[in-house]
Amino acid sequence: MAQYFFDFKSVDVASRDNESMELPDTAAAHDVALDALVEAAREAVVEGSCDQRFAVEVRNGIGRVLEVSAVFNSRIFRKQ
Repeated sequence: MAQYFFDFKSVDVASRDNESMELPDTAAAHDVALDALVEAAREAVVEGSCDQRFAVEVRNGIGRVLEVSAVFNSRIFRKQ
């Protein structure tokens, strides 16, 4: 098991994880990062906005391990 830290970044916000999570491997850390990215984007995507960028960077005690990122666009073409 290893300690992984999950840092969140967007255009407006950057937060550094100081608590970490103990996981068996990098694949498990990737899954956690992807879930965190989806949840953060779900809460933050603003209606009618373009190029909202989100990323979760994963690091261990040595340094960066992986990054999961996405760009979201949201448009409503017609409201009934």
